[in-house]
Amino acid sequence: MVFLCTLFASAATAQTVTIGSQSVNAGAILNSATPPFTLIDLSHPATANGTINYVSVGWGGGSCTGGFKVKILRPAATNTLTTFTLAGERGPFTALAGRNRVQLTPPLDVQKGDLIAVTMLQTFATCGSAKSWFNSGSTTMRLNGDVSSGSFNGFYFRDQALGARGSDTAEVLEGVIAAAGSVQGANGSFFRTSLQIACPYGGQCTGTIAFHPAGTPFSPADQIIPYTVTGQNGTAYTDVVEHMGKSGLGTLDVISNDGFPPLVIARVYNDSGANGTSGFTEEMIRPADFLRAGDVAILVTPLDTGAFRMNIGVRTLSNAANITIQYADGTVLTKDFPANTFNQLTLAQFGDPAPVPSQQIAIIVNSGELALYASTTDNKTNDSSARFAKRE
Repeated sequence: MVFLCTLFASAATAQTVTIGSQSVNAGAILNSATPPFTLIDLSHPATANGTINYVSVGWGGGSCTGGFKVKILRPAATNTLTTFTLAGERGPFTALAGRNRVQLTPPLDVQKGDLIAVTMLQTFATCGSAKSWFNSGSTTMRLNGDVSSGSFNGFYFRDQALGARGSDTAEVLEGVIAAAGSVQGANGSFFRTSLQIACPYGGQCTGTIAFHPAGTPFSPADQIIPYTVTGQNGTAYTDVVEHMGKSGLGTLDVISNDGFPPLVIARVYNDSGANGTSGFTEEMIRPADFLRAGDVAILVTPLDTGAFRMNIGVRTLSNAANITIQYADGTVLTKDFPANTFNQLTLAQFGDPAPVPSQQIAIIVNSGELALYASTTDNKTNDSSARFAKRE
């Protein structure tokens, strides 16, 4: 019997307030400076005004009582990291090697743009330190002392992100599998979506996977299944949508409830029965990687529009999106996509009734956030591929 659950499906229909970040592949980048010292995440500020009720911290090198504090630092000026004041702190907390998730009592208030920091209170030999992880474009700063105010004038760790994240709810949308389905396609095809869930670098990852059908607003009644995986034992579904008791095309939300994201890999494939399968791997898209206002992305039509068919998928988050579409032939149009929806459109539905081969389609995001992809399928073999639009 398939175990199905609809509790907390509404967590997928609204983004939480977060500050800081966690990685699905966090390594043990540790710091052995003289305590007390403070590590500050300069690259993942609070996403909105609100409260932080839960904080997760990756820790390495040892365990101890009274190992660390969690701080919220408020820059003195928006988009200018010069000086800061302490907006609030909690702790000291016991540090356990691996994963630490603490509930803040009382919660910490944050304003959009605030930064998260972790202060190490004991020597590395005694206790270890918070982890950082390699992340291109991110920066972590180390300041000496148990800071309460001052200037951002410390030691910079380029391309590193502090492994600490706060959120207002226990359930956090870690990412989406933009397109997933168990659905009859054109020309005798039948597309399925396999899913693998793992918990990287030990420990246990828990949460839910939610399926939202295409073409309709997300609903708290949309189907979800829980997952619990450890670093040694993953979970896999050959057809995750069918496993959830559903069919058709839709999108998947990956939600954690323990503060740490799982590693999730999907494969979209045409099932040819005894003749095997053909398809492509689809990576999970984090909310931070969605296209946003001011971003420009490029899609390209197939090299042979008679031999290949193309569809364009659009997935939004908690804000509606408006885009401008510019075709190489000079056609310009705008489109609106409601919040918390997923649609897969033909080229004609997207606004190009007579597509030509290898034509560039420029997408300019005017508002909101969205994930965008173009899937291309061979009309003879039903072999398919997808290109996910990125900031150009």
